[in-house]
Amino acid sequence: MLHRMGLVTIRKFMNLQKKKKTLVVCALTLWLVIFQPFISEAEKVPNDPNEANETIDSMTLQDFIKRVVKKNEGILTQLLDFKISAEAVRGEKSVFEPKFLATYQRGRQKNKDYPNTLLNEELNERNEGYNASIQSKVPTGATVKLGYDVKASREFILNIGEQYTSFIGVEISQPLLKGAGMAATANIDVAGADSDIAFQSYRKKMLQTVLNAAAACWDYYGAREKLEIQKDSVKIAEQILKENKERAKVGKMAETEVLVAEAGLIKRESLESMARQNLLTAMDTLRSYISSTSFEVRIDIEFSHEFTIASDFKPDFGSSIRKAFHYRPEYLSARRKIERENIVVSYAKNQRWPQLDLKGSYGLNGLGDSAGDSWNDMHDEDYRTWTVGAELTIPLLGGMKTKSELNSAIYRKKQALLELKSIEVEVANMIDTAIQNVYSTQNQLQRYIKVKGLNQQLLDVEIAMIDAGKSNSRLVLEKEEDLIDARDAALKSLIENKKAILVLEMAEGILLSKYGVEVAPLVNMQQIDIFHNKLGIDMEINADFSPCDTDWLNRP
Repeated sequence: MLHRMGLVTIRKFMNLQKKKKTLVVCALTLWLVIFQPFISEAEKVPNDPNEANETIDSMTLQDFIKRVVKKNEGILTQLLDFKISAEAVRGEKSVFEPKFLATYQRGRQKNKDYPNTLLNEELNERNEGYNASIQSKVPTGATVKLGYDVKASREFILNIGEQYTSFIGVEISQPLLKGAGMAATANIDVAGADSDIAFQSYRKKMLQTVLNAAAACWDYYGAREKLEIQKDSVKIAEQILKENKERAKVGKMAETEVLVAEAGLIKRESLESMARQNLLTAMDTLRSYISSTSFEVRIDIEFSHEFTIASDFKPDFGSSIRKAFHYRPEYLSARRKIERENIVVSYAKNQRWPQLDLKGSYGLNGLGDSAGDSWNDMHDEDYRTWTVGAELTIPLLGGMKTKSELNSAIYRKKQALLELKSIEVEVANMIDTAIQNVYSTQNQLQRYIKVKGLNQQLLDVEIAMIDAGKSNSRLVLEKEEDLIDARDAALKSLIENKKAILVLEMAEGILLSKYGVEVAPLVNMQQIDIFHNKLGIDMEINADFSPCDTDWLNRP
């Protein structure tokens, strides 16, 4: 009886196990059907950013900088400011543009009495006049007008026929005190100085943007090399784990060594994933400088041409400061600002003089029954006319406005001189700091390279010892971590040294020349146009500015 009950219990248990197995199989099947597409898609996600796009736009660092200058919105915005200031110069020069004036008048005049006759009749006269003239201002400050007048009149009461009077002549008004000399061109000179200052602001924006872009390139290089370092670390950990499993399998090593190796591998794989993300972040930073998005072709920078600088590069303060005073946009802008304020002071002094203008005119008169007869009559020198005179205007209270403007101009000139002095001190200190930083990073780099070599030797020794059974996985992984830290420190020191050199070249003002994107230290419109045409920058009025490509915003 008990035996039979036991058999029944065993059968029920086996049936229950079969049902459980059936449920497990069904659950697994359902799980595969539902989640397999997502697993397949996840497997397609690249682990390496090199696999993110099939097409890679590879370029040198210099080519990337040229693309930055061509596409960076900040630089192009500053370029437009310079273009606007250049147009302001043209606008001020229009003061000397000749102007053509033409007038036509027609009218009728009636008076109660006609004064030239004994008849008590009303004056009834019809007039018609034409006038054409060309007038302009000349660089001496004088206003010159050349004109021709024709007037036709007819009196109905006395039945006088239509008569034509004509005049052709020139009128000149030349300032002798206020408004004379440089005052006539002062506004043009000031606008030119403002344009030069705007040009230096454009160069300053280029210089700062190129510095940041080049530094971002070296950050990208560091992130890319860091990923390679972590990949090497993962390979070493994988090799250690593989060898530990083989030794543990034959009983030559404890199972705990395998666990230590597995933990070390997982840690290094995590660091590799972090390094890969840092590389993607660095790449997106590069894209922002050329107005590109991650949906476009992947970019890559080739740095082989950037390691030609000798490790014993020794900058000199005297040479660097001379370069800075020749190329630095802040210094050139400050000097041009002083010249601008000198112009303003000279103009303000000129405006303190009384207004004394020499005026004169010379012309020929003609009279006839027709316009042609009147024109022919003008050739008779007996009917010429001329005037010469002077006009004086003196402020009764001494010219309070002009005095205030002169004082303000003098203060602004002193302010500009102080700004120049401040910039000289700032540039000198910046160069000194940059030079010291270059020497410091060079020294650190050399030391870290030695440390890296020593740690490599220690790791090789430890690997040889574990092969001989005289070490363990923990010690090998520790030595490997020390090597990774040393390689990382050497890499960071290299990046810092490259950035220190960039900062020095920026302080000297030669960074643009280094990458072949220097427009010109001083304003030269021909050189500027050649430079922009070479890079393909079109900022003319008729340039086609299309909206930015925002199709990527609609992509999934």
